[in-house]
Amino acid sequence: MTNKELHISFSPHHRINAQGFLETNKIKKNISFKDNIIDVAVNLDIEDELNLENIEEELTCLIICIIKQKYLKEYIDKKYKELYENEVDIIYKHALTVFDRMENVIKDAIKNKICNYLSSCDYLNIEGFLTFRLKETLIYLSSITDIALEEYLSEKEQSEFINVLKYFIDIQDSKLDLLVVNILKNGSFVLYDGDGNKIDNIDDEEIINMAIKEELNYEDFLISTLLALCPKKVQIIDSLNNESSKLVIETIKSIFGDRANMVFKN
Repeated sequence: MTNKELHISFSPHHRINAQGFLETNKIKKNISFKDNIIDVAVNLDIEDELNLENIEEELTCLIICIIKQKYLKEYIDKKYKELYENEVDIIYKHALTVFDRMENVIKDAIKNKICNYLSSCDYLNIEGFLTFRLKETLIYLSSITDIALEEYLSEKEQSEFINVLKYFIDIQDSKLDLLVVNILKNGSFVLYDGDGNKIDNIDDEEIINMAIKEELNYEDFLISTLLALCPKKVQIIDSLNNESSKLVIETIKSIFGDRANMVFKN
C-alpha cells in the first residue's frame, strides 16, 4: 500500500506563519480545528514523486517560516535583550538577512529530515518536530545571530565614523572649489582641480604621516586625501567600475553628501 493519510498539526498561534501552507493548491488537504490544534489531513502517495515532493517542499517552507518569524526572534530576544535592549529589533532584521544567505543549506537539512520522517510516520506535529527532530538544525541560529550582531555593530561603527567625518568636513575651510577624482583601472587614483590640473602632491603632513603609520591602502588614502583638501565639490570618474570602487564612491557620497556626484566619460 503506497497511499496513506498524513496528519500535520500545529498550534493556532502559528496560523499566520502557516498561511502559505494552508492556502497552497499544490497539495490536496482537509483542514480541521480540534482540541485547540489545527489539523491538516493530506493524502500522501509514496510512489507519486510529484505528490511527495510538493508535500516535502511545502512542509519545509512552513518550518522555515516558523523558524525565521518565531524561533529566531525569540533566540535574539533571549540572548541580546539585556545588553542591547533598544536594538534587538535591528539585530533581528540583520539576522533575517543572514538567514536568507544561509537558507539553502538550512532548507536542505530540514527537507532531508522531513523526507526521512515521512517514510515511516503518518503524523507530524510541527512544534514537536522542531523541538526533537531539528535540534542540530536550530544550532544554526547561534551562528546566524552572532554574524548578525557582528555585522550590525560594524555598520553602526561605520555610520558613527562617517558622521564624525561629515562634521569635520562641515567645520573646515574648503581648500578647493572643485576636486575631480579619477579612480583608475588598477585601483589607484588621480586627482585634478577644477581647471584640469593634476594634483601631484598632498601637502598635509599629518595626513601623509597617518597614511604611513596606519599602512592605509589606496581607498583609505583617497578618503584621507579628500578630507585634507576639503573641496566644495567632488566629481568622481570611475574607470575601475567594480565592487571595490563602488564601495569607495558610496563612502565619499556619504561623507560629502550633495557636494559629491558622478561624472560619466563618453
